[in-house]
Formats: sequence, structure tokens, C-alpha cells
Amino acid sequence: MSLIRWGRTGPLNSLTHIQKEMSDLLDILSSAPQVEGYSSMEFPPIIVSANEENVFVRAELPGIQINALDIQVVNDVLTVKGERKPVVPAARATYLRRERNYGTFARSLMLPEKVDVEKVTASYKHGVLLVTLPRAPEAKPKQVMIQKA
Repeated sequence: MSLIRWGRTGPLNSLTHIQKEMSDLLDILSSAPQVEGYSSMEFPPIIVSANEENVFVRAELPGIQINALDIQVVNDVLTVKGERKPVVPAARATYLRRERNYGTFARSLMLPEKVDVEKVTASYKHGVLLVTLPRAPEAKPKQVMIQKA
């Protein structure tokens, strides 16, 4: 039986190399957009703003039909649900790259103020959903007059 000398490329160096390759692969996989589903990012992207009267929620939903959307407000939580249908490629075509997700989604967010649920409105134009949530009377700022004592 003969003794095998590993030198600089010994078994520990090989394991270290494999560990580095696996770490690099996991980094790539965790940062890559998902082909199906929405697990790699929050969808839809949302912007929340407010003025003295209303809270506004804008959601970017390109390519989604208005009848595929469901909006609900329950206990100061706004939920936007919907579905994006997959695009069917032209006959005899294959995908070379597909970065646009499809399928069902749901996004819920706690509203920063109490809102008047009965007066909530929504509009949808050019793939942007705008939900206007009027503040509840108790959530509006009230000026208190100071009296001289």
C-alpha cells in the first residue's frame, strides 16, 4: 500500500472550495427573482401617503385586469388580492427569458390611521390602483382652544 500525498490541493482545500461554491450558489438563488409566484419580493409594490383628510394607498399592478382584483378593509387592515394570468407565447415560440411573475397574490397592510370603511373608494388607471381611505372622525386632528384661567 502506498501513501498518497495531497499537497496544496488536499482534501480540506477541496472541502473549502466546495463550501465556497455552495455559498455562492445560495447567494445567487436568494437574490434572483422567482419565475413563478411572488415569494422573492413583496407584490404589489405599495406607496402609502396621507393628508389631513385621507390615507392613500397606491399599488402598481401592471397587466392585471380590474375584474381580477379584490380589495377589502377589515379592522384597519387593507388587503389587495388578485391574479395575473400567464401570457401564452405565440405559436412555436419558446421563452428565452421570463421575469414577469404570474399567479395569485395577496398583500395586507396595517393602516396608519382609523378609517371610515363606508367611504373607502378605489380607482384603477394605467396599471396603478389608488385606494382612498377617508380618516375616521376620531382620527382627524382636532384643534383645542386654550382658555385663559
